[in-house]
Amino acid sequence: MRTAHNIAFTMIILLNKVSAVPEYALPYLRQLKSDTIQLLPSIVLGGKRTLHLFERASIEDLFRYIYFFDHKIEHILLQKYPKRFQSFNSLVDWAKDHPSLSLDSETAAQCFDEITSQYAELSRTVHGTTVADQQLLESLQDLGRPISEVAQENRRMKSLYKNIFFLLLLFHITEFRKLQLDERTLICRCLDGPQIGVLSGLATH
Repeated sequence: MRTAHNIAFTMIILLNKVSAVPEYALPYLRQLKSDTIQLLPSIVLGGKRTLHLFERASIEDLFRYIYFFDHKIEHILLQKYPKRFQSFNSLVDWAKDHPSLSLDSETAAQCFDEITSQYAELSRTVHGTTVADQQLLESLQDLGRPISEVAQENRRMKSLYKNIFFLLLLFHITEFRKLQLDERTLICRCLDGPQIGVLSGLATH
C-alpha cells in the first residue's frame, strides 16, 4: 500500500509540474494520473486482476500521451472515428524513434525492453488466461482479503512505474532539470541509479 501511495503521490506532483502540454495531449496525461491513483483502491480491495488492469492502462496512457503530443490531427480523427486507433506496438515504435527518447542510451533501450515485456505479462492477467488469475468473489468478506504474494506485486509495481516515470521524465527532460531539488529528490525515489544518472546528465552510454 505504501508503494502505491508513493507512486500515486509522485505522479500527481510530477504531472502538476509538466507545462506547455498541447490541449489535445492533455486528456492522456490526465488519464495516466487517474489510472495511477486507481492502484490504491485496487490494493485495498485485494483485486490482483484489477490492479494489473490499471498498471497495464498506465503503460498505454504513457505511450498515447507521447504519440498524441505531436499528432493533433490524429487526436481529432480519433474522436470522430473511435475505431481508427493506433495499436500498442505502433505507439511504442513511435516512442522509440522520438528525438527525446531515442538517445544513444543503454538505459533507455533497456527501459523500452522491460516495459513492453511488462505490458505483455500484465495483459495475460487482464485477459484471464488462467483460473488463478480470475479471483472470483463469493461473499462481501472476500473484498477485504489481501492480494496474494504481496511482496511479488510490490516488486512488480516498483519495476513498472520506475520505467513509466523514466520515459515520461526523459520526454520532459528540460522541465525535470528545472524542478526544485526537493521535487527532483521525491521523483528520483521512484527510479533506479542508472536512470537517475541519465536524467541528471551525469551518465551516458
